[in-house]
Amino acid sequence: MGKFRQSRDGRTFLSDGALALAFALGTTFPLITVGRPEFVGPALAWSLLMSSALLVRRLAPLVALGVITVAGVGMVLTLDTPLPVLLVVPVVAFSVGRYQRPFAGFFVVLFAITGSIAGPYSWTRDLPSTYAFLGTSLLVLVCLATVCLAYVWGLLLRERAFAQALDREIVTERFTSAQRHSEQEIQLAEGRARTQVAQELHDVLAHSLSIIVVQAEGAKALTAKRPEAAVEALGVIAETGRKSISEVRRIVALMRGDDGSPSFGPAPTLTQIPTMVAGAGDRVTFEVLGEPPLVPESLGLTAYRVVQEAVTNFLKHAGPTARATVRVCYDTDAISLHIRDDGIGALAPSDDKGSGVTGMKERVTAMGGDFVAGPRPGGGFEVKARLPLPSRIGASWLREARK
Repeated sequence: MGKFRQSRDGRTFLSDGALALAFALGTTFPLITVGRPEFVGPALAWSLLMSSALLVRRLAPLVALGVITVAGVGMVLTLDTPLPVLLVVPVVAFSVGRYQRPFAGFFVVLFAITGSIAGPYSWTRDLPSTYAFLGTSLLVLVCLATVCLAYVWGLLLRERAFAQALDREIVTERFTSAQRHSEQEIQLAEGRARTQVAQELHDVLAHSLSIIVVQAEGAKALTAKRPEAAVEALGVIAETGRKSISEVRRIVALMRGDDGSPSFGPAPTLTQIPTMVAGAGDRVTFEVLGEPPLVPESLGLTAYRVVQEAVTNFLKHAGPTARATVRVCYDTDAISLHIRDDGIGALAPSDDKGSGVTGMKERVTAMGGDFVAGPRPGGGFEVKARLPLPSRIGASWLREARK
């Protein structure tokens, strides 16, 4: 058998039904002991009718208010004594304030004023005139205050519950918004990481493969004439391949979070630029002014990659007879890079698939530097970059570098 489940409205109706039954029994039992049959009959009828209003006090508060209004009119017309069942009135007034929208307050006020005047008047009309006015006035004030206070109490509880629900919604919305923002930041970070990894792989592989192609073509041409030069070129190819594998492993290790692993070397630095340029062959001349300063790893890697990419573009596009010059100047406030050639790279058609110049510009701009690349006025192509050094020697990166 399936588990029996009761709806929320069903549970509400049952609990209110139990309350109505309790009121009906509690308020009609004293009436049975009264020895006036002409009073007991109408009193029991109106008491049961008014108690029945509690059945729908939460599901339909205005209906409950209408039921007690009908019962109250009947009491005023047929009875001259207040009944215990009148305790239902403040309960229904409270229910209207708690479970009905504020517009229902008009009906409660109308009921309170009318009932608070008609009821006490019917109870005190047989009193002597000396006491009738005073007694009626006191009863009117008590009845009116009781009904209004019950309604206001219910209304305040309704507003409090609404405010708490609104606070929960705000907290939920803030949490959801923060979660969405966090997910967006993660996606952006992943996108930046993929872009950086792609740029690193492009720089490493493009440079290495360009050198390998140049050396292989030279070795092929020298195999018959100068075998020893061909053997030397093959050695350069092998060494370049090993360095490329090491670089790719380092990048993959960084992606996996193994950047502290001793199996792979650190990222390229300023001091490795001459070796990298020398590996490009004797068609590239290297010039350096000043001594390499101590810089953050990111700044040194940027300078290295700019030179590497510029040399790679020279080897790929400038032509077999072109020559290039790489000049690195270490000033007190910046690192200046100037790579120029006399080849035909500026005239070579583009397939719009390369990202070398764009990648160099992005790297330099990220370091707060200036970058210019384009054809030279007298022919050839040149790349200029200026990378500012950190403004003060006591920076955190320098302290970490000396540890």
